Amino acid sequence: MLDSKIKDSLDTSDKFMDDISERLAYVNREMALMDYKSDTEGHYRDGFADGEAKEHFKMLKTMILNGADDETINKLTNVSLEEIKEIRQKIKL
Repeated sequence: MLDSKIKDSLDTSDKFMDDISERLAYVNREMALMDYKSDTEGHYRDGFADGEAKEHFKMLKTMILNGADDETINKLTNVSLEEIKEIRQKIKL
């Protein structure tokens, strides 16, 4: 019984390998799936990075609005003094 299933499987595989249009359709489906997966992962990473940047800005804004000076913010967050000054200017607008 097991031998007949293996033989059936090999016969199906041989038919598939002999039919070029079936192989091309298979390759195209696999490529489409890989593209979809790659796009989805890229969008996830982009969204995650965007969310992190917004939270980073929100944290710095809160520190500034609560009266923290630039040097303290720099020590606590490792954000450059230039970036802190840019954020202060954005907040004033």
